[in-house]
Amino acid sequence: MSDFISQKQQIIKALETVFIDNNKQNIIQSGMVEKIDIDENEIIIFIKLYHPTMHVKQKLKENIFKTIDIYNNNIKQKVRLQIAKKLNYNRNNNKKIHGIKHIIAIASGKGGVGKSMVSTNISVTLANMGFNVGLLDADIYGPSIPILFNIKEKDVYSGRITKKEGTESYILKPIVKNKVHIQSIGFFSKSGQAIVWRGPMASKALHQLIHETEWGYLDFLIIDLPPGTSDIHLSILQYLSMTGVVMVSTPQKLSLSDVHRSIGMFRINTIYVPIIGIIENMSLIDTSKDLCETNKNTVKEFSIKFDLFFLGKIPMLKEIQEYSDLGIPVVLKHYTIQQIFLKITKNIISKLS
Repeated sequence: MSDFISQKQQIIKALETVFIDNNKQNIIQSGMVEKIDIDENEIIIFIKLYHPTMHVKQKLKENIFKTIDIYNNNIKQKVRLQIAKKLNYNRNNNKKIHGIKHIIAIASGKGGVGKSMVSTNISVTLANMGFNVGLLDADIYGPSIPILFNIKEKDVYSGRITKKEGTESYILKPIVKNKVHIQSIGFFSKSGQAIVWRGPMASKALHQLIHETEWGYLDFLIIDLPPGTSDIHLSILQYLSMTGVVMVSTPQKLSLSDVHRSIGMFRINTIYVPIIGIIENMSLIDTSKDLCETNKNTVKEFSIKFDLFFLGKIPMLKEIQEYSDLGIPVVLKHYTIQQIFLKITKNIISKLS
């Protein structure tokens, strides 16, 4: 037993020299090493990371094995690392909105991949499951949510904006459609009107939509992010404590290239947000198989490479476009698509638990 204790002390001493991502604390100080198990045949080091990408894990493994070899020449057992993902849902508690349990962003990095359609149908699916749901259209320059819910100018009733007495702040009321509480900059501009704002002005408007909307109690606030990695994204991460982000991509390499950049943004230490998983939208249909089966696994392969949970595939069907153009969430009309979104949504919920 004393030999095992001595070995453990030597291993801890070695691990105190291992750092990750320019962190000022070593992996022992930062709490990444959960425990070390030692027996006659094997030494197992249990590690939990907040962002275990493949290259981070590989570099960490190399550093640990190299360091243990240097510090412990007498070790005869096989050394094994067990690295697990740790989602930091309690980070930035001061940025939480009172009454909202989970804030989930839907992101892509690229326009035209159906992100707003996915946000719409996940929101409606959650609402139909019995949850209280809000949907924020954060695309200041190209709001799509009013179209996808068929909310027209005449539907944006007066009295939605009231000023707080003695302050410069306002109270904004969301529009409720299909049991979803919806807020969008599109409710405050005319159809077809170009919003020509610089970054700071757009960020200020977004701050108002987030914090001055009377959301009430919500189990989920879904945020439909704009494409790219811009001021808007940084502002949202500054204003809010996110539960996590869901990535959306089509199977094309061009789309995945932009998604890769977005993943890099969300995994930066200073603005880190857990990535819940990735959805493949507009999957090509293999007519020799069931509707839900596709003949492309590009996004799934991408998810494995970058250590992302694969949430599911949405086939490219004309009914999705037709119902979206009518402003009707397709999950309310198409049973197969409804079941696909139900499975994806359940996968998202399971990752939160």
